[in-house]
Amino acid sequence: MKGLQRLYLDGNELEGPIPDEICLLPNLGEISFQNNMVAGLIPHCIGNLSHLQRLFLGSNKLNSSIPSSLWNLENLLFLDLSSNLLGGKLDPNTKVLKVLESIDLSSNNISGVIPNAVAAFQSLNSLNLSRNSFWGSIPESFGKLITLDFLDLSHNNLSGAIPKALEALSHLKYLNLSFHRLSGEIPSQGPFKNFTAESFIDNEALCGAPTLHVPPCTSHRMQKSRTKLLIEIITPTIALVIISIALFFIWKMYRGNKVEKLNSIGLLPDACVLPKTIQIEQATSQIESSMPSIGFDPIHVSC
Repeated sequence: MKGLQRLYLDGNELEGPIPDEICLLPNLGEISFQNNMVAGLIPHCIGNLSHLQRLFLGSNKLNSSIPSSLWNLENLLFLDLSSNLLGGKLDPNTKVLKVLESIDLSSNNISGVIPNAVAAFQSLNSLNLSRNSFWGSIPESFGKLITLDFLDLSHNNLSGAIPKALEALSHLKYLNLSFHRLSGEIPSQGPFKNFTAESFIDNEALCGAPTLHVPPCTSHRMQKSRTKLLIEIITPTIALVIISIALFFIWKMYRGNKVEKLNSIGLLPDACVLPKTIQIEQATSQIESSMPSIGFDPIHVSC
C-alpha cells in the first residue's frame, strides 16, 4: 500500500474522521473523498504528503479549521474543500504555493479578512471563496493574480470599493461579487468591459454604467466638477489680490522715496512733509509790518 499514488472514494457513504494512517502513504499524489459524510478534522499530518497534487474533500461534514500544515504541500495543484462546515480564519502567513492552480473553499463558515498572501499564488487560475463569512475589503493585491480566469467572492460580508487593480486581470472570464456591502464605482476597463449585472447583484452602494443595473456615479462626478470649478475661480482671485497688494506697497514705497528725495535737496518746503497744509505765519507778519493798512489772508502751501 505504501506505493499507492491515487485514492478515490467519491460518492460513498463514508462516515467518521479521515484516519491519520492516510499519512503513511508517502507516494499519494491524489486524494478524493467527495460526496460522503466524512466529519471531524483534516489530519495535520497531511502536510507531510510531499507528492500530493490533488486534494478533493468537498461535500462532506468536515468541521475543523484548515490546518496550517496543508500549505506545506509545495506540489499541490488543486485544492477543493467546498461544502463542508470548516471554520476559523485563513492564516495570514500562509506559505506561497507557486504551482497551485485552483482553490475552492466555498460554502463553509470561514471568517476574517482575505489574506494578501493569496495574491502570491502565481499560477492560480481559479479562486472560489463564496458563501463564507469573510469581511473587510477585496485585497488590492488581487490585481497581481494575472493568470486568474475565475473569481467568485459572492455571499460574504465584504465592503468598500472594487479595486481598480482588478482591471489588470486580462484573463478573467468569470467574476461574481454579488451579495456584499460593496460601494463606489464599478471599474470599467480590462475584463470589466465584458461583465454583466449578474456579477454585482445586491450590493450596498455600487454605481457605474446603466447596463450593470446600478445608479450612475453622478454625485462623484458632480463633486469632482464642483471642486474643479472652485479651483478655477478661487485661484485667479487669490492671485489678483496678492498682485494688487504687492503693487500697492511698491507704489507706496516709490512715492515715499520720491518725496523724501525732493525734500532732501530742498525742492519742497517743510510744510510738504506734514500731513496737512500750514500757515506761513512768518511771511504774513513781515508783509503786515511793511504794509500796515492792508490786511492779507493767511497763505497756505499745498503739496
